[in-house]
Amino acid sequence: MNQKFFKYYFFFFLLICSNFASANEPTPAQLELLEQLPPDLRENVKEKMTTASSLQSEIEETFEDSRSLILKPELENIEGEEEYCQDCIYGYNFFKFTPSTFAPVGDTPVNASYVLGPGDKLLVNFYGSEEIEEKAFINREGLVVLPLLGPVYLQGMTFSEANEFLKNKAKNELLGVDVNLSIRDVRSIGVYILGEAYKPGKYVMSGLSSITTALYISGGVSEKGSLRNIQIKRNNQIIATYDFYDFLLKGSVSTNINLQDGDVIFIPFIEESISLGGAFKRPHRYEIIDGETIKDAIQLAGGFSSDVMEDTRLELSYVDRKASQRKMIFLDIDQNLDRGLNDGDVINISSTAGLAPQSIKLSGEVNKPGEYSIQPGDTILDLLNRAGGMTKEAYHQGAVFLREDVAQSQKEAFNRSADQLENTIIDVITGDKITQITEFTLSPLASLITKLRSSNPPGRMIVDLDTLKLKTDPIKNFTLKDGDSLFVPKRPNYVSIVGEVLNTATVGFDPNLSVDQYIELSGGLNDSADEDKIFVILPNGKSQLVRRSLFSSRNYILPGSTIVISRDARPFDALSITRIVTPILADLATSAAAIAAISND
Repeated sequence: MNQKFFKYYFFFFLLICSNFASANEPTPAQLELLEQLPPDLRENVKEKMTTASSLQSEIEETFEDSRSLILKPELENIEGEEEYCQDCIYGYNFFKFTPSTFAPVGDTPVNASYVLGPGDKLLVNFYGSEEIEEKAFINREGLVVLPLLGPVYLQGMTFSEANEFLKNKAKNELLGVDVNLSIRDVRSIGVYILGEAYKPGKYVMSGLSSITTALYISGGVSEKGSLRNIQIKRNNQIIATYDFYDFLLKGSVSTNINLQDGDVIFIPFIEESISLGGAFKRPHRYEIIDGETIKDAIQLAGGFSSDVMEDTRLELSYVDRKASQRKMIFLDIDQNLDRGLNDGDVINISSTAGLAPQSIKLSGEVNKPGEYSIQPGDTILDLLNRAGGMTKEAYHQGAVFLREDVAQSQKEAFNRSADQLENTIIDVITGDKITQITEFTLSPLASLITKLRSSNPPGRMIVDLDTLKLKTDPIKNFTLKDGDSLFVPKRPNYVSIVGEVLNTATVGFDPNLSVDQYIELSGGLNDSADEDKIFVILPNGKSQLVRRSLFSSRNYILPGSTIVISRDARPFDALSITRIVTPILADLATSAAAIAAISND
């Protein structure tokens, strides 16, 4: 979590805790108000009031610790950050934290392959019949002047070559004198980092710097840059191509060459990438290079996770360029892995260890409705094909797809909203205006909390059963899960109106009617309606906020739509929580409308 989030989190809870941080028990006035709440809600509020003080100190400590984290500016507002982003190119995260300053370490050891050049400061020790320690440097001509050997040309020699050269020269020209060479300080070099770099430009760095060092100093590559085809140019010639994955995934430094003054690091655009998902050790999106195969891709992902069974199949989704459509094939994990890869390929594998048989219920306008067993990797299109496709009466725009974990997530969101409102009650009871609060102001809030706790969202997902789209778009042709339910209705001829209207109604569909006209057919809005929070639930489950005007659009009202009118939040103005309650009321209304739409089907 970033620092900004913690600030909001911290001050929100300070607001709640400030009025009772020094007391563990509610005051008599607070108890009087608490008695007006339903028993279950009353106990929840009392418990939160007595524990809020400890929460305050914990949050303060966390807030202080969070300030040490500094990300790239464009990453600071990303919520719910995880260790890696499966949709991001693997390797970009290595440069997530970029140094604001860079100072090379002066005493870094010099390896034998370091190439000497102008600016290097040397220490030459003569010993034997002569004992001299000479500090020298390589001048612009590449020469170093030594008292016993005169001018010596060392530019372009490696450190080990120069040391051996001086030893041989002393042996041949001096009697009983040996030489040892060391480097006092390496020169600075200027390196250009161009192309799709995070911060392109010229960088001055230590002469010991390698390609990886230079990339780190510059912030790495941009989101469009290649990590595996980085070019190093010297004297207008490409002298090497650097694959950052060799270093990142294998720890290899064989291609991580040392740079020289005037070198150019050019980062081209990324050309091809693939995605690996499911039971891999490191599921991610990876850049690929020419000639790589499925086997290579599996190695990039670290291999299979430990719970992949021998009979598990790989699912390869690829684009057939000739047919201009996406296709899918299944491969055994011990066969056909030398198949080449192309840009956009998606490889999935499911863990089957210890899994019970999985099934999905298919009903409505399909040729073979019933309960179907599913295998890991089975998709909506696979299911429809097994069922013999849809009938001529099928209304694919209104398909109802339900998923248990989606319903659970929706329920958890309602519970979080209820928790937020309970904290609001605490704030009201412990606030300065406690004497102005009556049961008539707390009662609607308590009723709303009860409704949130008791509501059971359906878990409906938006699905499009257009066969062409399912064949070409893997996002729409998503993988099935155990317990899923799919209902394909006949084309409806009605529109439902629910929520804050005088009469909940189901009326015949008329393409010429607007939202307002449909509402009039239900008797119009009641006194508690929020005219700015009217939604249309389309047949596929998608929710749209209605923008009402003199030219109210009719285009988005399709057969099988549900118009839902949300409750007005103004009765909560006395508690100054209208902004909190309004989206909650809208969520409840759209959830109720979704249930109504499913019931009609």
